[in-house]
Amino acid sequence: MLTVAHISDLHLQSGVPARQAQVEPILEEINRRKPDLVVISGDVTDDGWDSIEELKWAREWLEERINGDWFAVPGNHDVGNFVDQQLGPVTSERVKKWGQVFGYSPNRVFPPSDPGKGIEWIIAGINSMVIGSGSDIEKRELSRLYEYFDQCGNRCIEVALFLHSPLFIEEPFEESSTNTGYWLGPASGRKKVLKSIDRDCISLIGSGHVHQTQFALIDGIDVNSIKIIWAPPASGTWVHAPGLPNPPMPEKTGFFLHTLHNDGRVESELVQCAPMLKLYEHDPNQ
Repeated sequence: MLTVAHISDLHLQSGVPARQAQVEPILEEINRRKPDLVVISGDVTDDGWDSIEELKWAREWLEERINGDWFAVPGNHDVGNFVDQQLGPVTSERVKKWGQVFGYSPNRVFPPSDPGKGIEWIIAGINSMVIGSGSDIEKRELSRLYEYFDQCGNRCIEVALFLHSPLFIEEPFEESSTNTGYWLGPASGRKKVLKSIDRDCISLIGSGHVHQTQFALIDGIDVNSIKIIWAPPASGTWVHAPGLPNPPMPEKTGFFLHTLHNDGRVESELVQCAPMLKLYEHDPNQ
């Protein structure tokens, strides 16, 4: 088995020490747990989408504090919003700057600990902010996803997929609305991802973005159980907004620790180790 610490929505700012102070105890607890891999599912920075220097600073800051292997996928605050949003849409230049600092196509492969027994795990990340853009970058992201699933037909593999934005709020293949478009992006892009999922080998989809926590199983399409995880906001800002579930704000935030077993099972523990600071009423339409 192996363990993956899943943290999201750090919103680090070089000139705001309070942001770093909020995240540090979460990283300390992650280090104490000694996971095999740490995955950050987006919004590493608060305004890296407009400053490569912020991206560089955040990378160095994290390198100094995470003991072990880790990777991050970009969020809207790192590379821009979905292309159908008026404010600060994602661009190829912003994605290029992210790639220069954090790298492209993050993934890790973990062979079974006992050769000939158990399964191989692929931990993969994709840039969900380009989904639905029709760009070459989106085609590249989807192509990589297809490659992972093609491999599943040739040998015993399970996939854990991480991205910034959730693929749906209430049910798969739902349309985006004026209330959910900011969180989900174009429905056409999300449906491509959902249709591409190899239902025999993907076990976990982890995301962030909505600043709420959710643990669920995909329902409504012909799949084996796929865990759907929304990681809590490490920044400590809990969001209520039109179109989201809007549960009460918890007292603490933190991260998910996923245990990926040799037989394909996934166990997920919510570790709460830092204060939730505030509730933010957010209406993306205003």
